[in-house]
This record gives sequence, C-alpha cells and structure tokens, in this order.
Amino acid sequence: MDNRQTEIHDKGFNIMSGPEAITEYGRIKVGTKTLEDAVLNLGSLRKANLHYGDKNFVLRAMALRDIPLLREISNYFYLTSGIYMKACNYLANLYRYDWYLSPEIYDDSVKKEKVVKDFQKILNYMDDSYVKRICGEIALGVVRDGAYYGYIVTNGDKFLL
Repeated sequence: MDNRQTEIHDKGFNIMSGPEAITEYGRIKVGTKTLEDAVLNLGSLRKANLHYGDKNFVLRAMALRDIPLLREISNYFYLTSGIYMKACNYLANLYRYDWYLSPEIYDDSVKKEKVVKDFQKILNYMDDSYVKRICGEIALGVVRDGAYYGYIVTNGDKFLL
C-alpha cells in the first residue's frame, strides 16, 4: 500500500496534510504541472467606469441608443460577470450551425466517380473551414457587441473569416 501511495504522489497527486501542509497560493498544482503564477487577472476591473453598475446609467444609455457605450458596458460585464458571460455564450450557441451540401449535375455524360470525387473535395473544404466554430464566434460577437463585421478570405483548401 505504501508503494501505491508513493506512485500516486510521484505522479503529482499529493494531498499534503500535517506539518508539511504549507499552502502557497501563488503556486498551484494542476495535474503534474505546477502553475508558477496562479493569480487572477483583474485588469478589466481597473479600467471599469464606476457608472457601469448603475442601473439608471445603463438605462439612459439604452434610451439614448449610445451604441459605443452599450458595447463597452456589455464587454465589461462579459469579462467580469460569469452569469452574463454564460448567457451570452448560451445565446450564441443556441443554433446548431449545420450545413448541407447537395450536388447538382448539369451534364449527364459526367462519370459518377468524378462527381463523388468533387463532392468529397467540397466536403473536405467545408470541414477544414470549421463552419460551426466560426458561426458560434460570429454569433457571440453579435450578442455581445450588437454587430459583426468581417471579411471572407479563401485560402485554397479552406476559407477564413
């Protein structure tokens, strides 16, 4: 049994107890790795406007349709409020963002193997473009900022936004 405990401790799963249980919060073990600086970055709080938490301030910005200010408030709450972040992520990924391809053959003299080969190329092109992930990121930008602006760039075997 002692051998088994030693093996477990050597893998990094060591729950210390007793006099050796000195807790150092700047260093945390995650699996077998030790994080040297496990400090939460609260940089977004330093830049925060004190009025962002004021309900009347937010309602006034909504009534005046101050879009840049509403975007700042939304991004602030997205970074600082777990509930708001979770709600935005949920709404952004509510749709499945599936895609459907259907081959159209205009010339009956084309061989079936060529159609299947070209169809496979198109399927690989769409798979390599990560359509679902891109659409989720676009929807998150729309939910959080109110709009999304992007370019479609074709890169040979895939497209990028």
